[in-house]
Amino acid sequence: MLTATYSLVAITAEQDKARSMLGRLRQYFQATWRGLQGFDFAFLETAFNRLMQFDKFCSNRKLEVYLIPAMRGVSTEAEALIEELEALSAKAACLLRFVGDQLAGAFELGSIKVNEVCHAMESYCERIVMRLDKEERELLPLAQCLFSIEDWFSIAAKFLSEDAAAYDRRRRVLPARASVSQRTIANTR
Repeated sequence: MLTATYSLVAITAEQDKARSMLGRLRQYFQATWRGLQGFDFAFLETAFNRLMQFDKFCSNRKLEVYLIPAMRGVSTEAEALIEELEALSAKAACLLRFVGDQLAGAFELGSIKVNEVCHAMESYCERIVMRLDKEERELLPLAQCLFSIEDWFSIAAKFLSEDAAAYDRRRRVLPARASVSQRTIANTR
């Protein structure tokens, strides 16, 4: 039972992080859009890049990488729910592509539909909120019902393996950064 608890806590932590990141993005967009008088390519490009980073984070969550694949084929209810979640993600991805196309066109042609781009970014955020809500209200409770202790153990083992690999990557990067800083300090003396 501890493995199920660990898995659910890890997923919930990622859900909370996604909601927090999305909330900050939306605040940033809304505060800037109020002051946006006309075409500001730099802001729109920055906003788009932040959304792309957030989208990448969402697609790399443990829920997305491990839990949903484990639920495939387990029940018709799970399949239908996964299809709904994927439809929300597909709509969100279309909105990001639209924004990217508009920004590319603006760079090449010098024209952009600022209101449509801003609306598309906000619509993307709304789709992601809908997906997160559905994951929390429907997917996680369904997973708790469908999976046995052995299933949760397997899922938790994958989570732990990923966490260990991420820890190792961070450990290798930190000394490399420190040695670069030490060389920089030594070169300035």
